[in-house]
Amino acid sequence: METIRRQQGSLARASAFRRAVLLQVYLPLAFGALLVLGAIVVGLVAGGPGGATPRGMADIALIALLFPAMILGVIALVGTSLLAFGVAWLIGWLPERTHKAQRLFGQVAHQSDRIAERVAQAVVAPKSVWAGVRAAWKSLFGKR
Repeated sequence: METIRRQQGSLARASAFRRAVLLQVYLPLAFGALLVLGAIVVGLVAGGPGGATPRGMADIALIALLFPAMILGVIALVGTSLLAFGVAWLIGWLPERTHKAQRLFGQVAHQSDRIAERVAQAVVAPKSVWAGVRAAWKSLFGKR
């Protein structure tokens, strides 16, 4: 039974490996081959009889060179737009949450001030009474 499970697991791994090779190796190779074939066809059509002049071929070559930069520019534009919309959404979402947090921390500060005041009274009041008693004792029975 264990052997059958092990074989099924290795078959699943082999299938996943073949799928990964197909997507990561053969697909980009096929896409690149189509691009090269398309460039050759454009060159033959434009440079054939009655085709483009050297200036026209230079324009085609320039467009082919600028195409990757245009794609990167579109990707950057989309990314920047998404970032701007995200920041705008956060600006609309954050104030409500920060006001709630500010109220909560204000309540915490108020409670901690009340507790600190009570603790201070419990410590300071007996010491001040004791200091008053000592001062009265010294003034009545102290050295003159």
